[in-house]
Amino acid sequence: MTKTPTMVDNNPNESPSSQLAFGGIGGSVLRLISASSQCPFKTSDGVLLNVECFGPNYGGGGIDNIHASTADHSMHKRSMHNSDEWPLLLYAHGVCESAETWGVQTLVQYCAKHCWRLIVLELAGHGLSENKAALGRATCPNFDDLVNHVVEFAEQMSGNFSRSRGFAMCGCSLGGALVSFAVQGILATRRDKTEQHEHPDFYGIALLAPSLGVNPGAIPPSPVVTALKALSFFLPSHGVLTPIEHPTYACPPNSRRNFSGRWPLSTSSMLLDLTSNRVPNDVVSGNVQQTMEGLPSLFVLMGDKDEIVPLQSVLDWFDAVPLSSDNGEKMLTVLKGAGHGFFHERLKENKKK
Repeated sequence: MTKTPTMVDNNPNESPSSQLAFGGIGGSVLRLISASSQCPFKTSDGVLLNVECFGPNYGGGGIDNIHASTADHSMHKRSMHNSDEWPLLLYAHGVCESAETWGVQTLVQYCAKHCWRLIVLELAGHGLSENKAALGRATCPNFDDLVNHVVEFAEQMSGNFSRSRGFAMCGCSLGGALVSFAVQGILATRRDKTEQHEHPDFYGIALLAPSLGVNPGAIPPSPVVTALKALSFFLPSHGVLTPIEHPTYACPPNSRRNFSGRWPLSTSSMLLDLTSNRVPNDVVSGNVQQTMEGLPSLFVLMGDKDEIVPLQSVLDWFDAVPLSSDNGEKMLTVLKGAGHGFFHERLKENKKK
């Protein structure tokens, strides 16, 4: 068992690398792969968002283990000469999370092995990202604002790494829902580009336990929901009778990037409306077909014991999604015995097409 590192305060005099994801003292102790750079950008609505970039020069103590386990180390070294062409995996995390989680570290190690560049967006009010004025940490009252941020994230990063062969979008929980709703904007942005040959190909999306439904048992009685929604307008960043977040998924364990405590009222209200009204209505009305039209490929990973998002809700949404061509791949993988937080745990293989 790994000993939990001692908590240390952030020090502005520390080296810049200590501010990179997994680059602090805790990350060194656990031999994690750290980010190689940050690519912050300001959104069209004026929010400065932090972006952590991993690869091709992966840092941290864990990189030796990755190279040692790579099947063909010489092939990996040769690929470094063409690292500008590495495909991109653009990732959006779940509510209250950040770039410093066990799930992200899993993706980092996978990308390091397979010569992909992982780029992680920290949502507004999360991690090192700023939020709109008067909104506190993890406060997300407007789902569409976050969707627009993900669209701009994809545009910004595909422009920054224009020599890449292509990119795929990936999201977990809330991030999965954001990525699915961002597809229309990403495709529209690419159609508007007059020189598409200078931009990486869009491969499709991968969703991990996406928030595309909600367990009816998790919904409070209607009068309580109405009261909390009203209260969220006046106290958007306060937590009252909302879920309590325990960031046991933090990696390293002493990371302070992840939110802890009761969810802000406006965040809870936004997620409840998304999962209990908007997504189900989109499935029934046929809006899913319209918003996902042109998607090259789709991969969804779910647990059959998800206590938050019913598997059937995701199946209904999945069945409604069209692909842009017969050559596109559409696959759903169900993990037996896995709950909503499987991404931050050890994965069990139980694939189903």
